[in-house]
Amino acid sequence: MPADASGSGCGMRERQEKIPYLYIKDKFSRLDPGALCAGKKVDYDPARGLIGVKLLGEDYQVSHPGGEVYAPDGREVASYVLKTILLRYLVNGRGAEPSGRFISFRELQDGHLFYPAFYSRTVRRLAGLSQEPERLLSLPPVLQRLPYGDLAFAFAFLPDVIFAFILYRGDEEFPAGANILMDSNIEAYFTAEDIAVVADVAVDYFLGGGRISPQAGLYGPVPAAGTKMEQE
Repeated sequence: MPADASGSGCGMRERQEKIPYLYIKDKFSRLDPGALCAGKKVDYDPARGLIGVKLLGEDYQVSHPGGEVYAPDGREVASYVLKTILLRYLVNGRGAEPSGRFISFRELQDGHLFYPAFYSRTVRRLAGLSQEPERLLSLPPVLQRLPYGDLAFAFAFLPDVIFAFILYRGDEEFPAGANILMDSNIEAYFTAEDIAVVADVAVDYFLGGGRISPQAGLYGPVPAAGTKMEQE
């Protein structure tokens, strides 16, 4: 491999993730904080110009109108993917309460278009959790255990954005498997294309033992075609 090939790939990846962030950041900066927070379980501090949002059980801060995102330890989040997710939640989210009914990715509008990439990149990686799943139940975003598969649980990715991860242990005949469901209200917050990315970040969190890096997504493997978050 040429010496600059890796760096070139990283630069392209960063540009691909930065453009959607800058687009949604511009929309975010033009909206009133009251409109951004309406109907959502978030906190706004007008004195500091910060919107507090709980992401995977941890408290993040989003500056307004700047659109910068700060991790629980106060560090500015470097990941354009995480920043784009949070800003799209605030800009596009309609504040719908969870219905309590889970649906599959294929049931989403345009879900069938992105399902092959979603399955190969996200669902198959989730199956890796089936080897030691019990430890997952104590992590902060987990809401409850569910009566599916060998182990299943619901968790909050963001306020009112609820997923269910279902795990199947492998044996001598069958490999480990997994499934991902989401509350039917999720399209009040994200498109199918965005949901594929959101679920991928959630899988990273659980595979990492309950840690989400402020660098998440910057220089990891390039997502399969169809999972890149586009301008909307």
